[in-house]
Amino acid sequence: MANPPPIPPPPAGYWWRAFACLADILPLMFLGWALAGLLAGPDEIAARQKADDWTNRFADQNSKFFKSGSQRDREALTTMTAKLLDEKSPDGEAFLTWYSFQGNVSFVTMLLALALQEWLLAGRTLGKRIFNLRTISLPEIEPPGFLASLLRSAWKAAFFTLPNPLFMVLGIINFYVPVFRRDKRTWHDLWTRTQVVDNKLS
Repeated sequence: MANPPPIPPPPAGYWWRAFACLADILPLMFLGWALAGLLAGPDEIAARQKADDWTNRFADQNSKFFKSGSQRDREALTTMTAKLLDEKSPDGEAFLTWYSFQGNVSFVTMLLALALQEWLLAGRTLGKRIFNLRTISLPEIEPPGFLASLLRSAWKAAFFTLPNPLFMVLGIINFYVPVFRRDKRTWHDLWTRTQVVDNKLS
C-alpha cells in the first residue's frame, strides 16, 4: 500500500508574505531602473530627457495652478496632459519610448532574479529569507522546479514592471486572493502547484 503524501507545513501568514514580497521587489525595481539607465542607447536617452523635461514643466504648471487657482492655469494643465496621452505627440512618444524600455529591462531583471533565487536557493528569495518563509511544490513538499519558479516570477515581474492596465488590475485582485482562501494561496500558487509556507513552523 502506497504511503500517503506528506502533510505540508502551515501556510505563511498574509502580511508576512506581503512584507517578504516587498523586500524582494523594491531592491529589484531600483536595480532594473539602474540597468535601464546603463543599457539605454541614444534614442532611449533622448526620450528620457524629454520625459524628464515634461515632468518638470508639469510640476511647475501644477504649482502655478495651486497658487493662482485660475481657469487659465487649469486649462494649461489639461492641455499638457492631453498632449502626453497622444502617443503621436513628441511628449507622448518620448514617455512611451523611455518607460517601455525601462519596463522591459526591469521585467527581465526581476524575472531572472526571482526565478533563479527561488529555484537555486530551495524556494527562498531574499524577502523569504528575511521573514523566514519558503516556497514548496505540492504535493511533494519539495523546493519548486525551474519551470514553476519561472512562471511564479513572470507573474510578479509583469505586475510590478509592465505598464499594462490588465496586469495591474489582475495583480491587485491576486494580491487579495489569499485573504479569502484557507490555504492562503494566490493564483500563481495554484497555477504552479506551489505554496508559500512559514519556515519557522515547519
